[in-house]
Amino acid sequence: MSKRIFSFPLLSVSVAILIACGGGGGNSSTQDVSKVANANLAALGASTISNDANVESFDVVASIGDTWRFVVNKATGAYTVTPNNSQYSLTAETGTLTRTVSGNFVSYTLANKLSLTMDSRTSTLSGLMTVGAQTASVAGTPYQVASASALAGKYNFMGTTRDKVGGANAEFFAGQLLVAANGTTVKLCLGGQIDDNGNCVQVDPAKTPEPASLNILKNNNPNGGFFKLSGLGPDNVQHDWGNLMVGNGDLGTTLLIDRFGYNNNGVGSTLRVGSFYAVKVQTLASNAFNGSWSCKTPSGTATLDVDGTRNTITNPDETPSTWIEYLSYNNVNSVANTKIPFPGFATSEVQGEASSAVLVLPLSSSLAAVELQSINGVVVCGKQP
Repeated sequence: MSKRIFSFPLLSVSVAILIACGGGGGNSSTQDVSKVANANLAALGASTISNDANVESFDVVASIGDTWRFVVNKATGAYTVTPNNSQYSLTAETGTLTRTVSGNFVSYTLANKLSLTMDSRTSTLSGLMTVGAQTASVAGTPYQVASASALAGKYNFMGTTRDKVGGANAEFFAGQLLVAANGTTVKLCLGGQIDDNGNCVQVDPAKTPEPASLNILKNNNPNGGFFKLSGLGPDNVQHDWGNLMVGNGDLGTTLLIDRFGYNNNGVGSTLRVGSFYAVKVQTLASNAFNGSWSCKTPSGTATLDVDGTRNTITNPDETPSTWIEYLSYNNVNSVANTKIPFPGFATSEVQGEASSAVLVLPLSSSLAAVELQSINGVVVCGKQP
């Protein structure tokens, strides 16, 4: 079996129901990425969380199932991390980090605490953070919108959940979601697509997709610019499902979702945690994933160097530590290991090994979500200088 940082087919996994049981970005120039991202930001009507030009504020999705507010003084490096939603009873932390600007990228580092990069073209944050005894892969956004109606439309998504205690029973999810025009509900289609009539439809003849529905409500806490998600459980009561944060990029609006809730139906004693990532549905250009990417997890870091369809992966924890895979854009793998058209996704596989195909979801020229085979999970990869 080949060595991969991430691997398993989109539609071959067992999908459990969650609550009820623009154009290709390509290898655009810096000017193009910034121009398209700024145009989308204006259309979205988003504002920055911080009103102080000397302070950066990000709402952060942590892979452990938490929502954190990360605030940095650009001049002094003084920072605060405030857990807005913690499943681990984490409390606010302060410190002083090193903030370094290199071209379009800003790095934030502090030994044993922070290893983050922000791409100023899209203002997207990614990397690793440690709060208390918890270390997590994170993705962050400095933006917020007043109403979820601004998010209306269809998105591709990828996500993962697992038991909070011990990380057992990990599940991977992918498919499409639809935010209603009035911004009050989200329809999910697990393992399938949403058609023009809002129906969850099949894409793989061997896999039946599963629909679900969530409610959206603006969080009015002054320290949070995100939305609360809830779902109707079997007891006919709305239960917490997670928090939704609004990101931006040259591929359109992105959604960063902190997933937490009891079991898969909102009731019971098993707390499930994780994270989901989504971007507006579109057809990707054949170089949409180009560049150098850093994929950081608490257990290690891999780098991806992508040129068109060639994906060179380096992971010091593997032997050999470097290998090559090939990308196929606007496709997913079927149960039968054949390619199925699915605009907005890509697969990466070892040449000649169709069963090795793994899922990639480019979110922007700054951020991508990639499957992690070893833990049935997802890793967030950030563009590097």
